[in-house]
Amino acid sequence: MLIRLFSSETRVSILTLFFTRLDKRFYVRELARHLGRDISGVKRELDNLERAGLLASEKVGNLRYYRVNKASPLYTEMRGVIAKTTGIHASLREGLRKIKGIQTAMMYGTEQHEAEEGLGPIRLMVIGQVDLNELNDAIRTLESRLNREINYLVFDEAEYQRRKVEDDPFLVEVLKGRKSILIGTGDGL
Repeated sequence: MLIRLFSSETRVSILTLFFTRLDKRFYVRELARHLGRDISGVKRELDNLERAGLLASEKVGNLRYYRVNKASPLYTEMRGVIAKTTGIHASLREGLRKIKGIQTAMMYGTEQHEAEEGLGPIRLMVIGQVDLNELNDAIRTLESRLNREINYLVFDEAEYQRRKVEDDPFLVEVLKGRKSILIGTGDGL
């Protein structure tokens, strides 16, 4: 979707990397290696994004480091767009969508900005009849892609409903707290 909004796949890759790792800074060669792109193309896009105010740079020794410009008037909106299209939420949704039997999947216990900024592990709850081997494989792939730990719980529908009826303290806390539905709806929660 973002590639339709932006004319360059390299630009989309750079924006995705920076806005999913808000606390990190990168230099040109490091970015080119990480993204598997040509250095000159990466440098051109970094310059464009810096001129647009989305990135800021600083010279340290003989390296120029780039980071997200949190003072940019577009920062909040761009962070939201990245999260919904190529960020953590979208990546989790896409990685879990392939697994049959998931009725509901949700991130819990963190605010969106905490998840996007890499503050601690991602907490995920999956409700449904799923193949645990398939889910484990998907989680390992997502952890590798996102470079983040994912702590997850799996409940079949009967177990979830039983715990809910019994006012399981953990489940009550999760349901009262912040959550983001990735698959399904929040109606049955």
